[in-house]
Amino acid sequence: MIILARAPFLAVLAGLTAMLALYDRAASITWTLPLIALLVTFGVTASSFREELKGHWRIAAAVSACVFALSLWVVFSLNRGVSIPPYVNTTGIVTGSRPWGRWYVAAVSTPQGGFLLKFPFDALSEGDVIRVEGNTEPLNAGSHDSDFREDRFWRARGVTAWLTSFKTEPAEFTKNLVPVWNIHRWRHTLHLSLIMNMPRLTGAYLNAVLTGRRDAMLDKAHRAWGTSHIMAVSGFHVGVAMAAASSIFRRGRWRVPLLSLVLWFYVLLTGAPASAVRAGLMIQAGLLGELAGRPGSPLNSVSLAAVLLLLRSPFWFWDVGWRLSVLAALAIAVTMERWGSFGWRTWLFMNFMIWLATFPQVSWTFDTTPVVGVLINLAAPMFFGIAFSAASVAGALFLLGVPLTSFFVLAVEWIFTFWGILADALAGLIPWQLAWNPIIAYCCAALFIMFTCRAFFIPWRSVAVLSPLGALSAYALFTA
Repeated sequence: MIILARAPFLAVLAGLTAMLALYDRAASITWTLPLIALLVTFGVTASSFREELKGHWRIAAAVSACVFALSLWVVFSLNRGVSIPPYVNTTGIVTGSRPWGRWYVAAVSTPQGGFLLKFPFDALSEGDVIRVEGNTEPLNAGSHDSDFREDRFWRARGVTAWLTSFKTEPAEFTKNLVPVWNIHRWRHTLHLSLIMNMPRLTGAYLNAVLTGRRDAMLDKAHRAWGTSHIMAVSGFHVGVAMAAASSIFRRGRWRVPLLSLVLWFYVLLTGAPASAVRAGLMIQAGLLGELAGRPGSPLNSVSLAAVLLLLRSPFWFWDVGWRLSVLAALAIAVTMERWGSFGWRTWLFMNFMIWLATFPQVSWTFDTTPVVGVLINLAAPMFFGIAFSAASVAGALFLLGVPLTSFFVLAVEWIFTFWGILADALAGLIPWQLAWNPIIAYCCAALFIMFTCRAFFIPWRSVAVLSPLGALSAYALFTA
């Protein structure tokens, strides 16, 4: 079986995601979900059956048994009740602060669990160590038919309840009144430094790349250009950071450990969003393969990273960022599986595959997607890969006080400004928006599955069955 030989975790991922897509509809008979995962996994592996391969049935049986066990764990995790104390009085670290409707919320990690605090203004900073006490209130589950559920969003991020009628006090200083430093405080300090010391665009872009904080106006502009993924920390940004690190640590026995250290420091610095963690796990798998002298399959690495995140917290499945990250990474991996070498044809096909994979989710989430994004995205990844690298170097030298580096920072600011003018002009020439449509979504899913199957040289007779049946998952995802 070609899939088992090249990307066994793709079959595992297919089984788990199919099960989760049907979770809400089968909530009353959850015992059937592991059977669904088992059938989907076996169907994916059997689709590339080759009689000449010996021992394939034993491998398929082992993978199917693994999927069945993992699916039982996922169902157990989803149905497991959360033990929430009625009253909390403890010390914790503020791990995040963000607008939430007309309010601001701060997530606090404590020994008793993760909790949310609501304020009328941005009262706490990331990295603050505080003493907090108050009553707990469960997260809002909302309607099962709702597109957004508060409990799933926050449970994926380690938060279990709200704190009401609470009071807080600082607990962040040592006896010498020295603040306690942590990765969250480092991120907040860097965020403020970039805002106060860098030009507007350069500071906003570097904040998005390095701290995960996105500027609202710039985010709106990228959404109009169809390049909103540039502003969200993802595998693209992790790849740029690791490419820069690889140019420094080119060889030697400490190359892999040092690159791994840089990798996870960057992921944690950005706030460890699901897309960055997925990319980190994928790259780490590749580094371990390099250390062992056994290069792996990109498609298998992407699938393995996605599966590990689901096992850590199945609630990531309902996170839009996780879905888009995994779909885009799968599209890139399928392209590399099919073409191997990188050239202009590979680049064009890769962008087409990413659009096929992500259009149903993007158009469903944001109602429409700009047509001009298809054109702009041909150049955006390459442009921003170079621009982010130049901005990071220039910004670091400028913040360190190196003489004359302000000219380089201004040059980078001008480059970002020029990009915005050009992108606005293209958006004005091609103003059309493509709305979510079930037929288009179905066709996109079917084509993506077809190209994935052909990357593994699955016979056309099998593709003719797999593509239309597999594309029904789009309906399960968006109507569950």
